[in-house]
Amino acid sequence: MAQMRYVIGVDGGASKTFCLAATIDGTITGFGKAGAGSFETIGIDRAKESILAAVEESLNGASTDDVEFGCFALAGADFYPEDWEMLTKAMSELGVARQFIIKNDSIAGLRGGITKPYGVCIAMGSGFNGVGIGKDGQEVRFFGEGYIFGDIGGGGSIARDALFHAMRAYDGRGKPTALMQIALDHWEAEDMERLARILYYNRESWKKIYSLCPKVFEAACAGDEAASGIIRKYGEEAGISANALIRRLGLENDEFEVVLAGSVFKGQGTLMIDTVKELVRPVAPNAKVITPRYEPVVGALMLALEGMGIAIEGEVGRNLDASVPKELRRTGF
Repeated sequence: MAQMRYVIGVDGGASKTFCLAATIDGTITGFGKAGAGSFETIGIDRAKESILAAVEESLNGASTDDVEFGCFALAGADFYPEDWEMLTKAMSELGVARQFIIKNDSIAGLRGGITKPYGVCIAMGSGFNGVGIGKDGQEVRFFGEGYIFGDIGGGGSIARDALFHAMRAYDGRGKPTALMQIALDHWEAEDMERLARILYYNRESWKKIYSLCPKVFEAACAGDEAASGIIRKYGEEAGISANALIRRLGLENDEFEVVLAGSVFKGQGTLMIDTVKELVRPVAPNAKVITPRYEPVVGALMLALEGMGIAIEGEVGRNLDASVPKELRRTGF
C-alpha cells in the first residue's frame, strides 16, 4: 500500500489557529483547531503549542512524517528580519513538515479569496490592512499597524467617527443625526451627558465601540447624512488603498480580483462596496470586486500546494473545492 503524502496549511492568528491537511491531489482530509497562534499575543512557546495541536488534529492520526510541505500563515510575520528568523527557527523545531514556507496571515486571506494566483485584498475587520500578489509572485502590503502607519479604516474607525458626529450634533457643532440616539441606546445612557461620563470614567465601556459599527451601516441605509458620509469615507479609503496596490503591482490592464475581506464589508447595504467599485473602475477597468470564497486557512493550504509546484486548477482545484468544510466557505457577491 502506497504511503499517503500530505500538505498542511496553517492560519495562526491572535485568537485562534486553524489547520487543514490535504493529500497532494488537493483533497482535504482533516481540519484542526486550537487557541491563539500569534507570538505577538501569547509568546512564541505557547504559539507553537497551538500550532502543533491544530496540525495534529487535522492529520487524524496520520504521522507528521508524511507531511511533505506546509504553509504557516502567521499573524506577526511582518517586515522585520528578526521576526522571520525567530519564526523560521520555531517552525523548524516543530518538525511537522519536511519543507515549509512562512507567510503573513494577510497573504493567506488574499489567496483564499481569489480565483487566480494574483490579485489584491483590502481587509477591514476591527482594523485595516491591504495586500497584493502580482503576476510575477511579488507580494506587497501595508504596515497594517494603525493610523500613524498610514492605515485608517475598520470597525473601530467607523464607530469612533459615529461618536464624533453624535457628540457634535449634541453640542451644536454638527448637524442633527440619528447617530446620537443610536449611541445613547448602544451604551444604555439616558442622555449625552451621561454617555460622556460613561466613556470618560469607564474605559471598559470602550470595548463596546466595535459593536456600534453595524448600526452605522443601518443608519446609512435609513438615509442619515452623517452615517452615509462615514460609510462613503471608508469606502473611498478602501478604494484608494486598492488602487495603490494595483499600481505597485502593475495590474492596471489585467483581469483580476479585488477581494473585500473582513466583517466591515458585511455591513448592511451596498454603499461602501459601490464606493470601492467606483474608485477602482477607472484605474483597473478589468478588475472584479468580490468578497472572499474561503476563509484564510484554505488560502494557506493553497499556498502549500503551490509551494510544491502544484497548480490549483483542473482536478486539484475541483478536489479542493469539493472538500472544503462548509464552515470555511464564504458567500460572495
